[in-house]
Amino acid sequence: MKKGIIIVPFMTGFGGTETVIKNLFKARLMSEQAFELKVYSIGGSFDYSWAENVKIDIKWISKRRFLRDLYALTIMPLNIFNYLRKENPDFVISTNPVIWYLAKKSLKLLKRKTPVIAWYHYSIDQKPIKHIFLNSADYYLAISSGIKEQLKKRGISSNRIFLIFNPITTNLRLINRPQSTPHFLYIGRVMLDGQKNLRELLNALSGVKGELKLDIYGNTAQATPVKEYARKLGVDKNIIWHGFVKKPWSVINRATALILTSKYEGLPMVLCEAISHGVYCISADISTGPEDIINNYNGELYPSGNSKKLTKIIQKIIDNKKMPTPLMIQKTSKKFMPEVYLLNFNKAVEKIMKVGS
Repeated sequence: MKKGIIIVPFMTGFGGTETVIKNLFKARLMSEQAFELKVYSIGGSFDYSWAENVKIDIKWISKRRFLRDLYALTIMPLNIFNYLRKENPDFVISTNPVIWYLAKKSLKLLKRKTPVIAWYHYSIDQKPIKHIFLNSADYYLAISSGIKEQLKKRGISSNRIFLIFNPITTNLRLINRPQSTPHFLYIGRVMLDGQKNLRELLNALSGVKGELKLDIYGNTAQATPVKEYARKLGVDKNIIWHGFVKKPWSVINRATALILTSKYEGLPMVLCEAISHGVYCISADISTGPEDIINNYNGELYPSGNSKKLTKIIQKIIDNKKMPTPLMIQKTSKKFMPEVYLLNFNKAVEKIMKVGS
């Protein structure tokens, strides 16, 4: 049986990439597979719960960032070479540009024609990849239509790119809308500025008239400026701070809509998860991600940076705008289900293997 290896760098254990890999292997348990697959983690993780059902080899380095960076600069190239020589995989996938570059170089030295597949989980416009690294891969897995277009703009031919999205794990429990005060949701890192851009959400709320509540779920390590700004705008009385909750969808029992104001994402899984529970979504129309998820049947997009437009959307909902039913919203999540994702992933790998054979 053919064998593939996914090589990843150090990951905390709590991020989106870990969740995607976990969901991929969980989906693989549901059916027979045409090829073997395992993960090689160079650096390990602080938390390994994501690897519960994952076949994995771990090269632990250190908790200290400095030592991990030093390892990457000195020993990692030899480590990758030796690992690929020993394992002799039929294909290699990596989420990290430097790693897929080193994997390709190692395979050339080993005189093997093993295809190397890049699986980048970020917007290339916001987190650019150096030309030498980007072009070293043979094929690319794109997690959103926007990332596929970014790859094409950088000279990658479309026949080398496979759009596969990302899988979600959900129990499909429908979450009801409150009958009285609307409850809006934010789930993610609590940051005033930067990627998550909560300043835009708070600015929008300051212009809304009427009663509402905003439930915020997320790590509060950077929350002090957010709370101070909320008090400054006078919207703090509308906010309920829940802090980090490992499985927020298991404790959320009511929601009117989820709001995402990020400046950039790869494929925002929180939107996929929300629609799987029948929750209406409002999102900034950024270059990658939301356009693949949100449509007229499950939510609304607004121009990123336009907090006044976001205010109008929220206001319409408070004023009893007619929205799709939770069941109608849930039906739009089908393409992110594990079985559909696994089908797309397998098709991509099998086609790559067929071309390379």
